[in-house]
Amino acid sequence: MRIGTILKTLFCVGIATAYPNFKDILPNGNEVPHPCKANYLWHGVGHNNPLGGGSRNQFGLDFKTAGLSWTPELCRKDSDGDGRTNGEELGDPECVWKTGSLPSRLSDITHPGVCTLSDGSVCDADKGWVDCQVEDGLKNCDVLKEPETLNRTIRFPETAVPAEETTYSCMIFNLPSDQDYHLMAYEPYIDNEMVMHHIIIYGCDPNEDPVPDEQLNTVTKCGMSAASNCNTMIGLWAVGFTGYCIDGPMGFRIGQGGFKQAALEFHWNNPQLESNWKDSSGVTLYYTPKLRANDAGIMMTGQVNLEIPPGQQSYTVVGKCHSECSRKLIQDPINIFWATNHMHYLGHEMNIKVYRDGVYYTELTNDAIYNYDSPGEKKYSTAVQVLPGDEIVTTCKFKSLSRPKTTFYGDATSDEMCFGFLAFYPAANMPFSTCTAWKDISICNLWLQQEHNDCKWVDFMFKNVNETKRVRDEVMANCKPFGNCLSECKATLQILFAEHPCMKGDVYELIKDQSLDLNNTEMQAFIVAADSCKAEMAADVYLQNLQNDNVNGSDRLGGISLILVSLIMYMMIK
Repeated sequence: MRIGTILKTLFCVGIATAYPNFKDILPNGNEVPHPCKANYLWHGVGHNNPLGGGSRNQFGLDFKTAGLSWTPELCRKDSDGDGRTNGEELGDPECVWKTGSLPSRLSDITHPGVCTLSDGSVCDADKGWVDCQVEDGLKNCDVLKEPETLNRTIRFPETAVPAEETTYSCMIFNLPSDQDYHLMAYEPYIDNEMVMHHIIIYGCDPNEDPVPDEQLNTVTKCGMSAASNCNTMIGLWAVGFTGYCIDGPMGFRIGQGGFKQAALEFHWNNPQLESNWKDSSGVTLYYTPKLRANDAGIMMTGQVNLEIPPGQQSYTVVGKCHSECSRKLIQDPINIFWATNHMHYLGHEMNIKVYRDGVYYTELTNDAIYNYDSPGEKKYSTAVQVLPGDEIVTTCKFKSLSRPKTTFYGDATSDEMCFGFLAFYPAANMPFSTCTAWKDISICNLWLQQEHNDCKWVDFMFKNVNETKRVRDEVMANCKPFGNCLSECKATLQILFAEHPCMKGDVYELIKDQSLDLNNTEMQAFIVAADSCKAEMAADVYLQNLQNDNVNGSDRLGGISLILVSLIMYMMIK
């Protein structure tokens, strides 16, 4: 019996991990929307279950008959009987698409296995099996049954949604402050499903001056933060979540001894640039004066530098909360009681692992098949303890077969993210609860110390004094931006690139990135001047290495050929 159970489990796991590959042999197979749930994708296109597996819909049956491949006959069929061929619905109306290429149309994709009318509604014949209802996630939340529990619903006033792909809007409001409470649960009220991407609840620093009454309950564009003093996450909702309930010895403290004000941050996603949409979504907060033993916090991990090439079956990105950084941020042990992963539609696998003293310790999340529309949650009945000095490694894998261009980190669903969110207690043991990375540079080096490998990068960018002034003046005096590589420039840069800590590796790339983001024109001119000789210097290094290596004749010829090709390409560019 035990062996049979194991075999059955392995068989089911094999099916679950295999079915996503079928989407890769259908045009826009990774982009098929749910017919009646806005912002959701139907991942198991040929199945009645949106996540795949189980019984097939008519398109799935036709796909099987076609030998599990995209054929002209399958393309010209109208499997769901809604008057459009499968090819028209999947963006290949001419039925010419081949695996590995891009379909002729990448937008306005519809489901070939669900009959939908011209107004977007589901045909009567399919209403029996297509579920358009969002599950109530708080129906089993015990704290809602406690007589002391109070609730309050906060909603945006009806607000016009800008005709822009991505908009962040915020509204600051007062929390009950007559005494201390613990926020124990929250659930979203989604007014306009067509645009709502996510909601974040931020607590405003109680040690700062409160936001004046005239600025409260007013919707403003806010980028990715509501206000400079409202940046402590105490709740989040994203497409696929139905709310959250805390069940344990912890809660988010609000009131006299906690957050007295909070902010709602809305991310509206409007890729069709509709100009007549409005929204008045919000959240219902459930809080209690029956205080738990601990105050809770939410920690964010991950990677903020993403450049995902197009056409990749799997592309891996890693973000490390290095041990030296966690030793600074985590003042005493914290206990993780809830965790979730967050990527966008290219994300297909993600995990978060903890290493202690350089050795693997435990796994906090593991989505072997990540689904943006139905994100997984990990709730721990026994909290996982993380110590100062532990290394937290977030690994994200992306599939970009459907993208014709590189995908970068960004706010829109057409951009990508790689974040983990970890709820923990006690909150006081980690006051600064973000430990992300830019490439391999930790948040501690980025913004707390503002130094990496002896490079004080903020000073190097903004302070024109002492060593910084000497380096910048020397480069600008000897190098010609947008010009040829001058011999005096090469001599200067050979020393700087070899010796100066701000001219090496990831930190130099960070300085270049921030110079663009912050529109630092003086630093941009310095970067262009410094890069004017990089191609020739790289060729010089290769030649030197080739001369020093004990290589055979064929290797030497191959190396020289590569050098000649590189130099020819360089001269053509120049």
